[in-house]
Amino acid sequence: MDQFEEDIELFARMQGNYQSENEENFFRNLEYKQKYEVTACNDLLVWEKENDDLIYFVREEYHEYLVGHGYDEDDWEEEHVMKLADALAVNLKPLGFERDITLWQWLKETDYKYVKYNRNYDKVYYDGERKTFLPW
Repeated sequence: MDQFEEDIELFARMQGNYQSENEENFFRNLEYKQKYEVTACNDLLVWEKENDDLIYFVREEYHEYLVGHGYDEDDWEEEHVMKLADALAVNLKPLGFERDITLWQWLKETDYKYVKYNRNYDKVYYDGERKTFLPW
């Protein structure tokens, strides 16, 4: 799949400049996914129920992303972007997060520990039971 020039440059710039093994895994996984894996059901990369900050990060199709904050329909805000470079630059404060921080800064701060690479957005486990996940 064709990628946006900004993402190609981002992946090239990051090679050999990772701050941690988790950061390397993040960029290598997303580069591969953007090139070779379409996601019909979306990839729930970060689930708001698994972090106290209520941040979520979803990949759609090849290289579209949703970045959001909140838990339920009365409380969540999100931004849709067309490439990873833009997703990482999303400021979380306008989405309701208490601090002025980008998604990338938050991922680095948490050392990418909330990122999961093989989780479909529509199939999430609640209390060990498989349920359909609908964010609305």
